[in-house]
Amino acid sequence: MLILHQYHMSPYNEKVQRMLNFKDIPFEEKYWLLADRKKVTAFNATGKLPALEHDGRIIGDSTDVAHYIEKTFPERPLIPGEPRLRGQVHVLEDWADESLYFYEMHLRFTTPGNRERNIPRMVENESAFLRWLLPRVIPGGIQKITASQGIGRKSTEQLMVDVERHVQAIDGLLDGSDWLVGDRLTLADLAVYAMFQALRDADMALTLLQSHPAVTAWMARIEETTSQRASP
Repeated sequence: MLILHQYHMSPYNEKVQRMLNFKDIPFEEKYWLLADRKKVTAFNATGKLPALEHDGRIIGDSTDVAHYIEKTFPERPLIPGEPRLRGQVHVLEDWADESLYFYEMHLRFTTPGNRERNIPRMVENESAFLRWLLPRVIPGGIQKITASQGIGRKSTEQLMVDVERHVQAIDGLLDGSDWLVGDRLTLADLAVYAMFQALRDADMALTLLQSHPAVTAWMARIEETTSQRASP
């Protein structure tokens, strides 16, 4: 049995879970607390979650997990074999993981209204002390991360201009197509979907996404195709 180790509310969980669901692979879930971060590093040398435990191996980082799943369970492939399509999937997944991620994290956990709603959900299983402390320190910590990356130095208004460009880009890729790459679901769809799904937790981004019917329909197709969990 595969075990997927996760933090609560990580979009990377969503990407891997939906990949496993699509491939009809049973798996168990283990959630770690933020208080366990040192234990996570001892468990997984990358210090990252999600991590996949399978046959005595621990695979960390969601992209490495995705490629491991694809190689180990090749049925219903999500990474094309054709080089051009495979390259497109790689670029879109990396863009989602390394660019969109900072937008969703900043908007969900640092902007007024969104942070007050989302952080308590993220820490609801922590100790009473951490449930009190973390909502007070997480916004500043994330602000430092996104400021060093760049987007945290922009106003919320400018960030939404950026997000609009990103959503329009996906809208354009869906023009005349049900999927982002080729004629079937790929890892690119799951990676971008995971970040857009996280963006739905930020009111202003949810409104923006709802204003793009093609994107909304694409997200619904992914949900319909990848929500069914395999039986153990």
